[in-house]
Amino acid sequence: MIAEIRKRMMVWDSPIFVTHWLLAICFVGAILTQESEKFRLVHVTMGYTMLGIVGFRLIWGFVGSKYSRFKTIKPRFSKARENIQAFLCGHKEFSLGLNALGFLAAYALMGLVLLVSASGYLVFNEIGPELISEFHELMGDSLIMVVVIHVGSIVLNALYQYLQKTNAGVASRVGVIAQKARPYKWVTGIILLMVIYFWGLQFKIWP
Repeated sequence: MIAEIRKRMMVWDSPIFVTHWLLAICFVGAILTQESEKFRLVHVTMGYTMLGIVGFRLIWGFVGSKYSRFKTIKPRFSKARENIQAFLCGHKEFSLGLNALGFLAAYALMGLVLLVSASGYLVFNEIGPELISEFHELMGDSLIMVVVIHVGSIVLNALYQYLQKTNAGVASRVGVIAQKARPYKWVTGIILLMVIYFWGLQFKIWP
């Protein structure tokens, strides 16, 4: 069974794994500082970082590893409906990586981050009418809603797997497989260095 799962599973590579969590950290930082004038620079820096991460993801979607490319993880609305029906009916499906709902959420999040960051840049630099500020807030609220749905689906799926209590040994062994299947760590190192350097420039840590 492990051999069969190894053939079918989709595993995040190292850059996708790390940028996913960087995006989550920046999202939380931006949310916590959105109403604070004192920490406005932190809010702006988190937004710019999110924009850079999504920019990298778009490029990586064409030149990255097999399962990070858009042609292999394009959203399938019909499959998402099937997954929801299977969940509600109690059907058991084991999968590793992005499922159909994850595909949709990933694309929605990337699109919203682009809109939020672009409008935020205009607001921060006082470019354009007041309507842009309202649009920025609307996109920000939409981003929060999509994140809540995304995280909620993960929690529900984890709860479902826990309640089923099946294939526990298989799950742990596949986790080891996934851990060993994260190439391109050197790309991850470059990403982290660039983020740290950018933050240093923003907060004037570097001369």
